[in-house]
Amino acid sequence: MMNDTTRRNIELGLAYCGPAFILGYIIFWAIMGHNIPPPNMMGMTAEQLVSEYYGKYPEIRVGMIVSAVVGLIYLPWSCLLASMLKDKQGNYTALSFMELTGGTLTAFVLALCPAIWAACAFMVGEVDAGVIKMVHMFTWFIYDCTYMITTIQLTGLGLYVIFNRDQQIFPAWTGWSAIGTGLVFVPLSLLPFVSEGPFKLPGLWNFFVVYTTWLFAFFGVFSFYILKHLHGTNTRDARGTPALV
Repeated sequence: MMNDTTRRNIELGLAYCGPAFILGYIIFWAIMGHNIPPPNMMGMTAEQLVSEYYGKYPEIRVGMIVSAVVGLIYLPWSCLLASMLKDKQGNYTALSFMELTGGTLTAFVLALCPAIWAACAFMVGEVDAGVIKMVHMFTWFIYDCTYMITTIQLTGLGLYVIFNRDQQIFPAWTGWSAIGTGLVFVPLSLLPFVSEGPFKLPGLWNFFVVYTTWLFAFFGVFSFYILKHLHGTNTRDARGTPALV
């Protein structure tokens, strides 16, 4: 049977999957993938998308392949987070499963879409530019317009934190922050219909506000409290005090 020290070390490893995911995704998806911001696909012709994005930056191929691997690191972090959402009797609830399922599907999208964009990058010059744009757009619609899977994750997490006042890991305000972040995603539904303004793909709201809010108001906040809890528990365990979870 796994002892407490081994279990806590495994949990710390899973917790650090969060920062590893963010760092890897920033390097390979955002920087090497030239997605700060991404090209305005709804305002570009197929030829422009190929010449000004895929054809111009061949490193996108490597960036997206690595992103497909790194994206799944979000999964163990989400699993660890779900393991902390228990009721008074130590049982998992529907809110725990909302967080877990939403996190699992989010990780899948974070890995699947870069793999498809990599295919677009590899096929430049071999298939018609219109085919590349169609696949590129289709993949972005999956990436952004299925935001509800992450909103469900954040809603389950937020409701648990707000209404479970016995838990000592996450302050109540973090629950509201999670739910608010999920609501910030809603204008992503406008993505297919606009090519100018704050709701276009690289726009002020649908890129900069959405991604920075997700990074800081949700992921950064919960990563901080997870690590704070686990490091604190390790210290208390070493002194012979029972763990919180």
